[in-house]
Amino acid sequence: MDILSFKPRVLVINSARKWIGEAAHTIMLVEGLRSRGIPVVLVCRQGYALEDAAEKYNIPCYAIRMKGNFNGIDDLHDLLALRSIIKKHNIDIIHAHRGKDHWLSACVRLLPAFRIERPFLIRTRHVTVPVKKHIFNRWLYRKGTDGVIAVSCAAARSLDGLPLRTPPVVIYSAVDTARFSPGKRSIEMRRELGISDVAPDAPLVGIVGRIQRVKGQAVFIDAVKRVLEFVPDARFVVAGTGTGELRDSLQRRAENSNAAHRIRFLGFMEDIERLIASLDVGVVASVGSEGSSRIIMEYMASGVPVVATCVGGIPEIIENGHLGWLVEPGNCEKLARGIIEALLNRHASQEKAALALEKARAHLSIQRFINETLCLYQKVMWKTGQQM
Repeated sequence: MDILSFKPRVLVINSARKWIGEAAHTIMLVEGLRSRGIPVVLVCRQGYALEDAAEKYNIPCYAIRMKGNFNGIDDLHDLLALRSIIKKHNIDIIHAHRGKDHWLSACVRLLPAFRIERPFLIRTRHVTVPVKKHIFNRWLYRKGTDGVIAVSCAAARSLDGLPLRTPPVVIYSAVDTARFSPGKRSIEMRRELGISDVAPDAPLVGIVGRIQRVKGQAVFIDAVKRVLEFVPDARFVVAGTGTGELRDSLQRRAENSNAAHRIRFLGFMEDIERLIASLDVGVVASVGSEGSSRIIMEYMASGVPVVATCVGGIPEIIENGHLGWLVEPGNCEKLARGIIEALLNRHASQEKAALALEKARAHLSIQRFINETLCLYQKVMWKTGQQM
């Protein structure tokens, strides 16, 4: 059966609390499947970001408790709710994205209602932290899971040593190249951020992402002073939400570096695509994790040169520096050198950005992402003898 006529009934489940990369990945998956006419329901954690996103995009959604730790009463409630949802929608495939929802999905299939015809279970692994190889995880991945997706080769390596039924399939995430594009570049946005009409070519450097220590915004701020020594007319922006305490500490750090007058803290932006396309260099300063990087793909699709740390799956996305600059994580001097190189070597920046844009359009499309996911669904179902 070809992909276009393959229409499994899918339940996508994700217990994320915050609007992080894998939450956006989940919404993209659900929307992409729905655009193919595939019946999809979303199950998420009650009262958190994915429930709000489902309402915004009019996605059929069920919100259950999914408390972080194992809890008998809450977990029993969730198992019964999940069983009811599966039976109501006659689900063929459950697609889980985090540990809590993976375990719930594996356990619900053991209930008497599903012993004969139970839904298939797929897990996407988004992080690079190695999975602990205790007996319970060995059962979960060997007996309780039918197929595993990894968002990068680095994420796939986190599963090394587990007795998987089949090797993990690497399916890179995607970027909306209609939303993120060079055409969104805005002179007005640049003016708002301090690029004057007197010096319209003054460079704008930005770091975009949720404010967390692991994202390295502090390292970025420490690098600004060094960059200004070589590119004195540069301006810098930090965009993203986070706790007030962390944001305040970053602002104090900027003030202590005597570079506060050159750094703007923007918080959450609804039209983030205009900001990204208006940058001259997009920075990712993460000091760990990053199974994938949604923001790097958005920089690439916007035609913006990338300077990023070599952690997790980032080197795969920008092909070990072929499509951007890679620097050592946690080192403000190395980060500053990468930004300076990207700003002063305009020819190399334009060449890398053009190649990255080509890759984003040709190989990081939503269509490719959905096709590869459906191919795995189909393979898992066919392998066990059930065809749609």
